[in-house]
Amino acid sequence: MASFWFDVLVPGAPALVWERLWDLDRHTAAIPLTRTLGGPLGPDAEFVARTGVGPLRVDDRMRVRGWDPPHRAVVEKVGRPLTGRIEVLLRAAGADTRVRWEQEYAVTGVPDAVAALAAPVVRSAYLRAVRQITAP
Repeated sequence: MASFWFDVLVPGAPALVWERLWDLDRHTAAIPLTRTLGGPLGPDAEFVARTGVGPLRVDDRMRVRGWDPPHRAVVEKVGRPLTGRIEVLLRAAGADTRVRWEQEYAVTGVPDAVAALAAPVVRSAYLRAVRQITAP
């Protein structure tokens, strides 16, 4: 699987950042052409990020596999064409919170080496989204 990670410092205490980060309406508002369906999130919750224009769409089906608010969440991508795993760790950093995002991903029919070529772009997109989702 291809992978990437990032650390980002966001305003607010871990409990507040956790609430923002896992609010699916915030995901829908922050990610272009994507609507997030499901929730509320918690242990074993399932949700879908549906991205598309008109009749063309991709459903990214996910399931919460680990849930320890406000410290750690593990989300598994369980559908096609996207599979993988996301682990998110939050820790206090003064009045702010450091978010560490680690992700592995694969795309059905695409060799891992080819998917890995997109990792810098995918990382950048996720970093931008996390900053928007967690913004006050």
